[in-house]
Amino acid sequence: MSVSCASMVAITERNAVSTADLHRLVRLQKEHQAWSLLRSDNAAVVLALLGSHFDHGTRRVPAPDLFGLLDADLQILRDEGFDLPRTGQAYCADWVRAGYLLRRASSDTREETLEPTESTFAALTFVSGLTSATSSVTESRLTTLAGQLQALARDSDPRSETRLAALRAERDELDRQIAAVESGEFSVLDGTRAAERSREILALAGEIPGDFARVRAELEGLNRELRARILDDDGERGDTLGEVFRGVDLIGSSDAGRSFTGFYDMIIDPERSSQIDEWIDTVLQRPFAQLLDLEQRRRFRSLLSEMEESGSEVHATMTSLSRSLRHFVQSRHYEEHRRLQRLLRTTQQHALQVSELRKPYDQLDLELVRIGMSIDSVAALQLHNPADDLVAEPVVSNTTGEVDLDDLRRIVRESEIDMDELAANVAATMRARGSATIGEVLCDHPATQGLASAVGLLVLASEHGHRVDGTESIEWTSPRGGTRVATVRRYLFDPTDPTFPEAGVS
Repeated sequence: MSVSCASMVAITERNAVSTADLHRLVRLQKEHQAWSLLRSDNAAVVLALLGSHFDHGTRRVPAPDLFGLLDADLQILRDEGFDLPRTGQAYCADWVRAGYLLRRASSDTREETLEPTESTFAALTFVSGLTSATSSVTESRLTTLAGQLQALARDSDPRSETRLAALRAERDELDRQIAAVESGEFSVLDGTRAAERSREILALAGEIPGDFARVRAELEGLNRELRARILDDDGERGDTLGEVFRGVDLIGSSDAGRSFTGFYDMIIDPERSSQIDEWIDTVLQRPFAQLLDLEQRRRFRSLLSEMEESGSEVHATMTSLSRSLRHFVQSRHYEEHRRLQRLLRTTQQHALQVSELRKPYDQLDLELVRIGMSIDSVAALQLHNPADDLVAEPVVSNTTGEVDLDDLRRIVRESEIDMDELAANVAATMRARGSATIGEVLCDHPATQGLASAVGLLVLASEHGHRVDGTESIEWTSPRGGTRVATVRRYLFDPTDPTFPEAGVS
């Protein structure tokens, strides 16, 4: 079988592309934190915990608050049988080192804050897509794609005649739609398709936190790159150094900076933001909004405020980095860094020359005095207050007296639910009726503590009864004498439970 030269070249090119893709994916598998997180042993635990505390609107959480929240979550998971022996603070330290969380100093308080990295948002989005009920192939997604393609083809066209033709076609279509509305012959989007488009909007909005994290990481990486470039510039006035001296905002004028600035200007524009708010209110008042669950409606309501808050944080970061870079140059701190860099490179060159004569494990006739010290956080120190050992007020002796037992019972009943009384009432109802529900108990024995008695019976029913189908109405008298009625789930108390003594069926 003969093979043409063109075919051999095509096969070779495809193999080369496949090899390049393989090397790229192998590198990502080793280096990308999102991939590392997804293949870790506790990936499900990490994503569940971080996903619950860093939802669509939460960008950062004070470190002590997150430690406390995680400790409570970890205790619940341990009770469920998961092997998670460490504290929330220890796990957060591991996640910071692994690149899943980012630790920052807060400008408002002295506490550090923690927030997910871009890789963590990518992993959360990937896992959410695996379980999402919304199909990725929807009419709304195709409509969005077609609209973007149409706008791109029109706005990137340099020829005036074709652009005019496209604009006239859009104008004719708008005139046709206006005439249809004026005549009353227009179609309204049905509830199912409208809800589908709503979920598509929320899916797009759900990608914004990851986009913000990626922009922030790009800006911080650009800041490090510019500082390194300033140190490496030859001469007193290198290109990068000269631009900063001339007042050029290299961070704000970068691709990431310009892209984010356009987004942020649109968000903070009063006219545009008020329009978005009006559109959100209008959408939530439509009948199809009832097809969305409570969480989706909440996300719609807070959509603009979340974007404004997250965008302001990224904008503050970009502004801070630009000012810091300008101060780094104008204060001439870069000169000291350059001198230090030259010393380090000279030391490395000397070490390279010495390495040809001496090995790292050779014994040297030198004694290095190592000075060790323990470095602890200032927050770990506990100051001694001598005033704590002093008695500030004179000791007052109180005379003993007699207490009425009925008064004590009355005081206790005002602050505690009388569970003994309720258990006895349940037992009495079961003896009289053969079985007992919450409504039957309150019918035979009125609530002496009002709402507290009803709540106590609900607690007893959930712990010492079992759920049955249906609901029932219960009523009690408020402290002001009014009758209160509520509908609760129907429970049957267990007559064999030792909580209800002498509840044998008569």
